[in-house]
Amino acid sequence: MRYRSRAGICALALIAGTAALQFEPAVVRDLDFGHDGERLTIGAVKVSLWSAAFAQSADSVSLDDVRLTIGPTTYEAKRIELTGTSSSRADIEALLSSSSTEPMESRLKRITAKQITIPEARVTQVLGKESQTTTYKNTVLKDVANGRIASALFETSATQASGAKGNVLISTGRASMDDFDLPALARLYETKAEGASPPFTRIYGAFAIDNVEFADNETDTVFKVARIGGRDFLARPTKDSWTGTAGILTEMADRKDLSAEEQGRLLPAIADLLEAFQIGSMEASGIEATSKSSDSPGQVRIAHIAYTGGAEGKPADVRWEGFEFSDKDNRAKLDSLSFTGFSFRQTIEGLRNLPGKSLDDLDPTTARSLVPTLGTVKLSGFSLDGTSDDDGKKVKVQAAFKGLELTAEKPVNAVPTNIRIGLQNFTMALPSSSTDDGIKELVALGYKNIDVSLLAAATWNEAANEIALSEVSFQGQDMGNFAVTGIIGNVGRDLFDADTAIAAVALAGARAKALDITVENKGLFERYLDKTAKEQKTKPESLRRTYAAGAAFVVPAMIGSSEPARNLSQAIARFIAKPGKLTINATPKDPSGFGIVEAVLMPDPKAIFDQLNVSAKAE
Repeated sequence: MRYRSRAGICALALIAGTAALQFEPAVVRDLDFGHDGERLTIGAVKVSLWSAAFAQSADSVSLDDVRLTIGPTTYEAKRIELTGTSSSRADIEALLSSSSTEPMESRLKRITAKQITIPEARVTQVLGKESQTTTYKNTVLKDVANGRIASALFETSATQASGAKGNVLISTGRASMDDFDLPALARLYETKAEGASPPFTRIYGAFAIDNVEFADNETDTVFKVARIGGRDFLARPTKDSWTGTAGILTEMADRKDLSAEEQGRLLPAIADLLEAFQIGSMEASGIEATSKSSDSPGQVRIAHIAYTGGAEGKPADVRWEGFEFSDKDNRAKLDSLSFTGFSFRQTIEGLRNLPGKSLDDLDPTTARSLVPTLGTVKLSGFSLDGTSDDDGKKVKVQAAFKGLELTAEKPVNAVPTNIRIGLQNFTMALPSSSTDDGIKELVALGYKNIDVSLLAAATWNEAANEIALSEVSFQGQDMGNFAVTGIIGNVGRDLFDADTAIAAVALAGARAKALDITVENKGLFERYLDKTAKEQKTKPESLRRTYAAGAAFVVPAMIGSSEPARNLSQAIARFIAKPGKLTINATPKDPSGFGIVEAVLMPDPKAIFDQLNVSAKAE
């Protein structure tokens, strides 16, 4: 909305200013033009330099008390000064003619001026019960040619938004924009899209805003940004034009319960508008939010946020750096956060294909079509020093991790086929007084702190009809390591079908083709023996011998006495006797794999080993 306000200021300067060129003598007062809900009034037009060739152009013009109203928006300026104007009288008359049917885009292309200056301008917008007034100081538009503005500068601005819930104040310092194509912007509001995917047009090159401050008196919150910048804003018309689409959104905004028909109009309109613009890049630095509310006082700081749009085969990318949060009891830090390869294209396309449908009546296939692609999320350098509620008591919490990664990409029917979840070096001080069963067990084993890492990664290979479980692993300092890899075959595209019955049949046909397990003791086994030995009032070494001897008998009784079962039993017994590293490899005797459902339904689990080649080694 504020971008439209700035565009309106530019339009006001161009349209209202050039009105002066068709009047004589040097001072003309009380001008009034208007039609179809638009009205332009000018208190006085003054031409400081009168040319004998005035019928063709004028060089310097000033206007007093200019007011332009377009629907719910009013633009006002006490004074507008123009220099270096070269538009002809015919151009000006065509621009301001109330009877003209020529599009505003074509009219604006007639405007040319060296500089337009507005010492103070005010924009007022009223939407229902909400109103917003913005005041701009010292606006300068330079080198206006055929309606295109080479550079626009606003020294300061202040916005007050008021409504039923309170007031919001917004202020900015210096703001600038270059290569602003005002006729192209006007075309977006006037023109309906031709075809499903009309071409994009560059609206402006680059912009920058300094010292943005947002204050909300309802929540007692102040939000500040030292600098916001961006470049390459592209846009295209929507099905109903930008004006028509805004009308639909305004019409539906105040309605609490939308009917299926209304949702069928609203959702495609939202999707159309979301897909109607692209931004090459944006960034913000020096971000700070402070809440003085008695309910949740605190402060958030972010050093830098940057967005780069997807182009030339490269994925879109968002990055946060230097995040800090603090309140009375908590301190949190995050070095960086990034989103790469995300896409809402499928969601937007799905919404555009919902005419006449309600979100409450979507079938599974349509619902899946609305799921966006997550891509890859990475966090690094997180730390927390705070408190947590534990059974009504405040418990000190100190935790951190080096890195966290979540990848969910290459979706088939909205189901990602490349998944990776990783947590690197999660550390935590264990509170000795915690009532959590897991923490109590770790404390009982003698741990005061933990340092663990986790990883799970799997990929579907469509050409081979296989899911490669590339790694599922756990590493714990002074605990141990555990890792599993494997391959599941006979997995076709039906596994990802929106029809759960078809997906279930596909899953039933999946066959395991390889499984590798590695277990490495790094101290957990010894801690367990020490704890259990104390509870049983015996020695850890004695308990170890008992467990090893028991495994030699118990494991064969559970898995059978076949050769693969014996190999596995002996390796497990040796590992318990001297915990080091245990490696287990299993492959089916049938090259096509081993049916997973078949294994589940076997009446005697021992029979599984008759169909497997198993090797096991304890080191």
